[in-house]
This record gives sequence, C-alpha cells and structure tokens, in this order.
Amino acid sequence: MNRESVPSSDQMFFAAGITDKTDPAEAIHSVLAQVQETLQDRPIHAAFLFASAHYRMNWASQLRHIRRTLGSPILIGCTGGGIVGSNMELEGVPAISLVAACLPRVKLHPFSVSPEDLAEPRDSGYWIEKIGANPGEQPVGVLLPEPYSCDCMTLLDSMRQVYPAMPIVGGLASGARGPGENALFLNDDLIPEGAVGLLMTGDIAMETMVSQGCRPIGRPFIITKAQENVIFELAGMPATEALKQLYVSLTDKDRQLAQRALLIGMVVNEYQQSFGRGDFLIRNLIAMDVASGALAVGDQVQRGQTIQFHVRDADSSREDLGLLLKQQSAAHPKKARGGLLFSCMGRGQELYGEPHYDIKTIQGGLGPFPVGGFFCNGEIGPIAQKNHLHGFTSSLGLFHPRSS
Repeated sequence: MNRESVPSSDQMFFAAGITDKTDPAEAIHSVLAQVQETLQDRPIHAAFLFASAHYRMNWASQLRHIRRTLGSPILIGCTGGGIVGSNMELEGVPAISLVAACLPRVKLHPFSVSPEDLAEPRDSGYWIEKIGANPGEQPVGVLLPEPYSCDCMTLLDSMRQVYPAMPIVGGLASGARGPGENALFLNDDLIPEGAVGLLMTGDIAMETMVSQGCRPIGRPFIITKAQENVIFELAGMPATEALKQLYVSLTDKDRQLAQRALLIGMVVNEYQQSFGRGDFLIRNLIAMDVASGALAVGDQVQRGQTIQFHVRDADSSREDLGLLLKQQSAAHPKKARGGLLFSCMGRGQELYGEPHYDIKTIQGGLGPFPVGGFFCNGEIGPIAQKNHLHGFTSSLGLFHPRSS
C-alpha cells in the first residue's frame, strides 16, 4: 500500500452495513465485512448496532465478537421491529444494521439508566457523575430506551435539566410481543431494561431533522380552559364546538382525513408572531366528549397555550419530509459524514404503500452518506431546540466535525 492510499485516522469517518441474512452468524459476519471494507485500517471508536427481534441468539457472546473484530469500540444499540441502513428499510424480516465510526478528537460517554434511577428525583450532580459529560463541553447524544421498563418522559426531562442545549436523537426499542423481549446493547453487555445512551463531546456536532409527517389545518386557537391533558375551551367556546366550526370549513379531502387522522399541534415557541409547519409538537387527540365539550390530548396542556389541529396521511408525510430536506440542505450545505435514523413503526410500507421511502428520499435529498437505524415504538428528537418523545416521526441525526 503506497502512502497516498493509506487511510487517514485523524479525520472523522463513518461506514455502514446492512443485511437480511436469516442466519444470525452469517448476518453479523456480513455487516462486519461491509464496515471493515469501507473503513480499511482506520481505528473504530464507536459502533451502533440495530438488530431485528426475529433473531434468537446469545447476544452477549455476539457483542463480544463484534467488538473484538472492530478493535473494542464503544458499542450501543438495541432490537427493532424493522431495520434501516444504506438505502433500505427492512420491515418484518430478520435484519441487522451496523454503523461504525472513526471519531478522532471525540470523547465518548456511554451510560445505562435503570428503572431505579428514575424512581425518584435526582439532582444534576447525580446525572453528571453517572454519564460523565460536562454540560459545558457541548455534548450531542443518542438515547435508546426500553419502552416497557423506562419512563422515557422522566428521563428526557432529567437530561434536559442537566444538558439544556444538547440535541438528542434515538428511539424506543421495538419488536417485542411483551415485557422482557426487547434487548439493549452496551459494549459487551445485554441490558434487559431501562435505557442505554452515548454522549459525545469534543470535535463533533450533530444536526437534527424531525419529520412529524403532518400538516396544519384551519387556524390556531388559544386554550382558554384546561386541566392536565384535557382541553375544555378553545377561544372561549367549548373545545368540541371549535372543532365543529373548523370541520365545516374544510375541504372534502381534509374532512375525510380529520375523521381518521386528526391530531393536535401544540406551539413550541409562543413568542413567534405566526406559526407554520415545524413550529408545533404533534400529539394524539385521544378522546372527545360532546356533552362536556372536552378534548383529551396525549400530553399535558395549559390555559393560554396555542394549538392548531393537524392531519396526517402519506401525501402530507411526503410533503413534510421533502420541505425539511430542502431546509436542511440550505442551512447545512456540507455533506454529513454519517447519520442515524429512527423511524416510527407506523411509517414505512404501512404509510406509503411502497418500501424504503424515507431512507431513499433522505439519501436523495442530502446526498448518499453512511446511515443506520431502526423502526421504533417512539422516536426522540428536538423540536425548537427541545428534545421530545414523538410518534409517527422520522428523527435523523447527522454527524460532522465541529471544527469543519
């Protein structure tokens, strides 16, 4: 090998592999070979592993094998009901996706969170000691909770108190038929409950893009009476009356969508003069009571808050993703070195009627880059610079050196 062909180990570099081989040993061999061929002799500092819940194997021994083969990097990951990598979304079949990264001048802070860690309030010192990252070092994060055992909202709130400016992407492990069947990976260990994560500091930045896949309809309303997750009044009238007035103003198409896919968008930044797509945190409308005029929402609401109704379908999701990709390309023209994608189990073929739509659209809109991920039971990503747990979204983290 001549000097010019020797790979540089002082530059950030990502590689990704994906396979749908049904034999687990063959699948692991395949993804390892793919990333090693791309990385050549570069050192691997971090690896992200996402594996279909279809596989039944001794994961602890396989994790040790993967890390030894890659030179013992920090490794995190989990099982998923569908697996994402390269330009493929493999749903309902055995599959494994592996992303490996050479991260010079980056400090890695892997951690796990048990249900006991979240059972009572903890101060900032507890979390800084547990995770090891200084808030002043501008960390970026990846978080993978287990949905049956982890109070994800409490965990995100706790991390927000300690790391208020830190972007986090991730998703809830999926594919299990019940408690105890999901698996989280942390280095050589199989973690059955809680959450695993990785904070990264130093010469690394992460741009994020969260596609909530819906669009606003009608006009914004101010909540004038509410309690916990129930809206009683909008703009001084019963909430159901406001919804009725909105419904009669809609087109026939939007009326049909509102009957089967009506959502509530809660404004994130009330100081804006106007609101549009991307300014709302989308939550489910879970019940309505015409007698009392109340609407129940899948989150806490309060008097004075601005909301707007939204609808979701394949066309709205395509439009939302396309607009976000254009904004991302304009704001961050430099190509990402690598990425992680966390998509809802309700997207994919079920939503679009065709395979691989999100990942192919992202690769086409941003230019090909190494990426891996999985279909989640809930997705994590920032809206208006605040991390939230979402549903029906695609949450994308794009990595590049902070110094570039």
